[in-house]
Amino acid sequence: MRGIASLTLVVLLAACGGRGGGDAVDSGIRGRVLAGPQCPVVVEGSPCPDRPFVGLVRATSDGRTAEARTDQEGRFSLPVPPGRWTVSAVVEGGGPPTPIPVTVRVQPGAYVRVTLEVDTGIR
Repeated sequence: MRGIASLTLVVLLAACGGRGGGDAVDSGIRGRVLAGPQCPVVVEGSPCPDRPFVGLVRATSDGRTAEARTDQEGRFSLPVPPGRWTVSAVVEGGGPPTPIPVTVRVQPGAYVRVTLEVDTGIR
């Protein structure tokens, strides 16, 4: 019987991602990453919209780091605890293109929304 109880506990912990029920993060950062400009000269009547950035987003706060990948539309969701976080896209090799970091304040029990930019350098 003891083996069954231990196995049940292991299965329950695995289903919770290895966390206890009180450790769940119910706050964070959600948003979208856009890369632009996409054209050297934007002309009225000939739009040249920014494009979704597909890649990694990183948030840092007091030595803590959280990362997430964007989807094909540049959307991401980062569950993080409340506090002040600096978030930006991650560009391999350091750029260009150049990610523009944004600092946000995450409140308990809420997700803050942000649109991040990656400057392509096209002028």
